[in-house]
Amino acid sequence: MAAGCAQWEASERLPMRLLVCGSLTCTDRHAVFHALDLVLTRRRVDTLIHGAAAGVDTVADQWAVAREIQRQVFPVSPEQWARVGLAASPLRNTRMLLEGRPDGVVAFPGGPGTEDMVLQARVAGIPVWRPYE
Repeated sequence: MAAGCAQWEASERLPMRLLVCGSLTCTDRHAVFHALDLVLTRRRVDTLIHGAAAGVDTVADQWAVAREIQRQVFPVSPEQWARVGLAASPLRNTRMLLEGRPDGVVAFPGGPGTEDMVLQARVAGIPVWRPYE
């Protein structure tokens, strides 16, 4: 297992609020489920946090449903996209950190939105695991 995820190990398997981010075009259910299941070998996940976008967010949501894990989603409305444009993505990322209060982030390969989420999480001192990079 990658070093980033290993630091989440806890002897009592304390519950974890896990934020997931990644590509809007990734539909590799096996890869996403496998990586998230690896987290479950280290920690109990009680909440999955994501941005309600296509790709990784959608597949991770399916994983949470299959594992009976609560989900906290942060969609961006069409009105928000129209009002602030591309700034909507980093603003959502900030909301996911502040309101979602994740204990860790699993960052699948992605684009600028993913990189912004990783940067914001690291600045906030939240551990980030990048399973496929």
